[in-house]
Amino acid sequence: MNKHKFFVLLFFFLFTINSKVNSQDIFNPPDSLLTAIKTNDIKAKIDAYSELIMFCIRVMPQNASVYGKEALKIAKQHNYLKGEADILYVLGVSHYAQSEYPEAMEYFEKAYSIRKIEKDNVGIGECLNRIGLIYNVQGEFEKALDYCLQSVRLLENENNAKALGRAYNHLGIIYYIINDIPKAEETMLKALTYCEKINDELILAVSHEHLGILYIKTKDYDKAIYHIEKTQELRKTKNDLLGLSGSYDNLGIIYRNMEKYDDALKNFQKSIELKTKLGNKRGMASSLAGIGLTYYNMGQFEKGLTQMKQAYAIRKELNDKRGMVASLNRLADIYAAMGNYKSAFESIKLSKTYSDSILNEQKNKAIAQLQEEFQAERKSKEILLLQKENTIQSYFQTLLIFLALMLSVIVVSILMANRSKQKTNELLVKNNKLITDQKEELHLLNSKLTDLNATKDKLFSIIAHDLKSPFHGLMGLLHIILEDIKELSLEEIREFIEGMKDSVDHIYKLLENLLEWALFQRNMIEYVPVKVNLFDSVTDIINSQKSNFTNKSITVSNKISQDVQVNADINMIHTILRNLLSNAIKFTERNGKVEINSSEQQDFIQLNITDSGIGISEKMIPLLFSAGEKTSRPGTDGESSSGLGLVLCKDYIGKHNGKIWVESEENIGTTFHILLPKV
Repeated sequence: MNKHKFFVLLFFFLFTINSKVNSQDIFNPPDSLLTAIKTNDIKAKIDAYSELIMFCIRVMPQNASVYGKEALKIAKQHNYLKGEADILYVLGVSHYAQSEYPEAMEYFEKAYSIRKIEKDNVGIGECLNRIGLIYNVQGEFEKALDYCLQSVRLLENENNAKALGRAYNHLGIIYYIINDIPKAEETMLKALTYCEKINDELILAVSHEHLGILYIKTKDYDKAIYHIEKTQELRKTKNDLLGLSGSYDNLGIIYRNMEKYDDALKNFQKSIELKTKLGNKRGMASSLAGIGLTYYNMGQFEKGLTQMKQAYAIRKELNDKRGMVASLNRLADIYAAMGNYKSAFESIKLSKTYSDSILNEQKNKAIAQLQEEFQAERKSKEILLLQKENTIQSYFQTLLIFLALMLSVIVVSILMANRSKQKTNELLVKNNKLITDQKEELHLLNSKLTDLNATKDKLFSIIAHDLKSPFHGLMGLLHIILEDIKELSLEEIREFIEGMKDSVDHIYKLLENLLEWALFQRNMIEYVPVKVNLFDSVTDIINSQKSNFTNKSITVSNKISQDVQVNADINMIHTILRNLLSNAIKFTERNGKVEINSSEQQDFIQLNITDSGIGISEKMIPLLFSAGEKTSRPGTDGESSSGLGLVLCKDYIGKHNGKIWVESEENIGTTFHILLPKV
């Protein structure tokens, strides 16, 4: 028998002895509680039952419902509504602790209804907080935050420190989940200060635990260990086995991040042992995922795969969408590391399906940020699926030649501008009478240099990112088809080809804008104004974009009068309308709407394109029409964007002596306004 097996057997032997010795103290309810429930005072009896149920939740959750049903029957017999609500509430806590979320929600909602009748504001606030916790677990973060804020607002006006302490703790972790780290730390530290004044070890333990989780995120591991160990000390005083299991998980994460893998595995295993006794399925899934990721970091991919599959199976059973997405992302990492690119791709595709489901339910900016965070954590590993790009390099030679020519033109322009600047400086020295005029000329040259540099930087940005990303996707799909074509079904091949078509469409649109913009910069596009019927032009552009907005169930309305005419270059106008309508569709969520209308403004026609999309931040608006500024972001369905289209729109509208500006409010919508000359 090797040393490892010997110590495992010794551990189990000692644990079994210790369990037998202490089982009476740990798992049996205190005599004081068993005596208290025998009183004839109905209020004292129900209060004692509530404490007894909470004790069971921590150490023997399977008994909580037994005592709960007894207490509920007694409360109803005596028509004691407050007592009935209190028991319903703790039964909800019991089901939540056992990952039975639909049952927990039902009990909390029943308790909430009675407490509304009783006008019990503290009880109402507690129910709102717990309902928010369930939405949090289910990935509905907007609802979770809404319920938690309702709870805090209500409890701040009541004299109940414990209930308010719990609400502050939950609010802090919600901010953490939606990735507002500064707000999370501020709220958690406030909660800790508040909870330190409350004589309740369990509430204080939660506050320390949340800070520990936050400092794991910020990689401040010394602080994280301090707060998690404080949590363990407090929970041990109350024999809170459920809470202790979570603390072991957090220590496991810390040690894994510090590459102390043996310590990490030991803590995850301790957590699983406690959660198995308590029947906490969601917690078991978390610990299994923690072990799976640890083995992955150790390079033991087979072991990691086994643990991660078990975690995913449990999370799927519980409909824990947030957990399912996390497990699928980690499975993709493991499959990729093992060279199983097909399974990695399938895991990523399934992850995106569940992520989209969460997004569709939430329609919340915070969720979009969280999704980006999940994708960013794995970006470097996902490239493993795309590494064999050299096999199709020849297809892109024509594109590279074109881009090289464009860059050459820009470099020559910059050199010529620099030469002009030097000549100007020499003239300044020779002729003092022309100092003022020459300063103005230098200012103009510097502006041109800035624009040329911005042009160059924009081109490099497009080449390095906006073109590279769709090419990578295209190469990855081609690689899968080439290697597995004999094993793929027609439906799978069709899906891959659709993905390739999306990549090619994006590349074509980007190159189309890039070519037009480059030609315009070199004054190679002729401006030919004619009478243009604005209604007909808008109708043509809407028809060309029909598949895009139909796929997203977006309604597009042309409310321009049929006789409105402008004096404009027809090709430039179509480019402007195509880019603005494409952006409106791209940044509008499913089932949204886009409206196009016009009005007369003296010598101009004002065209307005309004959408009900995600809006634009105040900081980004001044940068939208400038070359070289980073304004690209993904659409509501992950559509790609370069930010080049609006720059081209501004240049074309300027050629018409017109104007373009934007009004927007985040999560409400955006309106682009343009002025074009009347006929």
